[in-house]
Amino acid sequence: MAEVRLINRISKALSPSSLRCLSGTPTINLTSGCIHNCVYCYSRGYSRYPENNSIELYANTAEQVQQELPRKRKKPIAVYFCPSCDPFQPIPEVESQAYDTMKILLENSIGVQFLTKGCIPARFLKMFKTYRHLIHSQIGLTSCNENLLKTFEPKAASFDQRLNSLSRLMEIGVEVAVRLDPLIAGVTDTDENLHELLVKTSRIGVREIAISYMFLRPAIKSNLIKKIKDEVFLNKILSAYSKNIRLPIAAPNSQTWVLPREMRRQGFGRIKNIADGYGINVRICGCKNPDITDDSCNIIHLSKNKELPLFSGTKT
Repeated sequence: MAEVRLINRISKALSPSSLRCLSGTPTINLTSGCIHNCVYCYSRGYSRYPENNSIELYANTAEQVQQELPRKRKKPIAVYFCPSCDPFQPIPEVESQAYDTMKILLENSIGVQFLTKGCIPARFLKMFKTYRHLIHSQIGLTSCNENLLKTFEPKAASFDQRLNSLSRLMEIGVEVAVRLDPLIAGVTDTDENLHELLVKTSRIGVREIAISYMFLRPAIKSNLIKKIKDEVFLNKILSAYSKNIRLPIAAPNSQTWVLPREMRRQGFGRIKNIADGYGINVRICGCKNPDITDDSCNIIHLSKNKELPLFSGTKT
C-alpha cells in the first residue's frame, strides 16, 4: 500500500505553468509524487519528489480553489490536471480531493482538462456526462503489451482499463485523444506495436493522437538504470541517446538529452503514415521538439481548432 502524507499547500492551488503548451491556463497538482511510479517521469528530478511508494497529498486543494476563484479578476476558461502527477491515482484520498476540486470548477462553468494513465472511477464519469461540454481528456497509452506497461508504468492502469476509460468517455460525449508520450525508440515506436495500438483505439472511435519521444534528464536516466535489470534491454534504450544531444525545451532554463533530430523526424513521419491508415490525426509536442515543429500536442483544448499538418511551422 502507498504511504499518503497529508499536507496543506501554502502557495496558490491555481498556478500557471512554465511550459508553453500550458501557458495562460491555470494548473493544479493534487499531489507531490505519483503512485503510478512511471520510470521516465520528469518530475522525479524535483527536489521535493517523495520516495517510491509514497506521495504527499495537498489536502486543502478543493478548499483553496473555492476561496481563490472569487478573487480572480477574470474567471479561467479551463484548468489543467496535473502537470506533475496523475489526477486519477488509485488512492481514496486522492480520488476524493480530485472529485471535490473538479466539481467546484465545473459548477462554476470552468472547464476541466486532464491527462491520465489511470482508471477513471464511475462517479467522475457520471459528473463528466453532465458537464461534457467542459471536459477535454487525454489518455496516455504507448503500448498494448502489458509487460512493457508494467516495466515503464508499473502501477498505472492496465491497457484494457485505459481503453475502457476511453470508450466510456466517448460514450458520454467527452472529447478524447490518446497520448503516445513518451515513445521509446526501438521499443514502443515499432511498426508492430503501433499497428496493434492504433487498430484497437481506432475501433472505438479515437481520431487524434499526440506524440513525442522520451527525453532524458539525470533523474530519469538514474531511475531507468535502477529499475530495468535486463542490461541488454537497458542498453538498447540508452544507446539511442549516446550522442549526448541537449535541447532546450519550451520552459525557462530547461534542457534535456534527446534523440537526434533526424531520428525524431523520421519516427514522426513513419507514425503519421501508419496513423493515416486508421483515419487518425497526429499532433507532435512542439514544446519537446522545438527544433522540428511549432505544432501543439493539444494538451489544452479551448476551441475547435482546425487540424494542423504534421510539421506545422517546420524548422529547417
